[in-house]
Amino acid sequence: RFLGHVERTAVLLHLVDATQENPAAAYRTVRREIEAYGHGLAEKPEIVALSKIDAVTPEMLASAKRKLARAAKRPPLLLSAASGQGVREALSALLHMIDEDRARQKAEPVETAAEPHWDPVHG
Repeated sequence: RFLGHVERTAVLLHLVDATQENPAAAYRTVRREIEAYGHGLAEKPEIVALSKIDAVTPEMLASAKRKLARAAKRPPLLLSAASGQGVREALSALLHMIDEDRARQKAEPVETAAEPHWDPVHG
């Protein structure tokens, strides 16, 4: 039920807490939930970000970043809500992906219902 409201979004921002023991496992858990939910959610563009980076040591951050990048198959953005680090970059990436989605939707032909066919024999 929680994911129902996410269906209308153009892009997913997946925040993974850097203070967790295993950020890659946390990412995989949520991805499994998204895939199990269906409704095209797993196919949506996704930005992966490691959050709370101000709350871990540089060594822990490097390890979490490496593990999450491997699990997500892309380098994560690095964010700190407390310091604001990386927030502007994340917002910019989201806006770019939303703009791409809108442009793609404009370029796709709109599906229309087929006109009813009148059959002179059956009405």
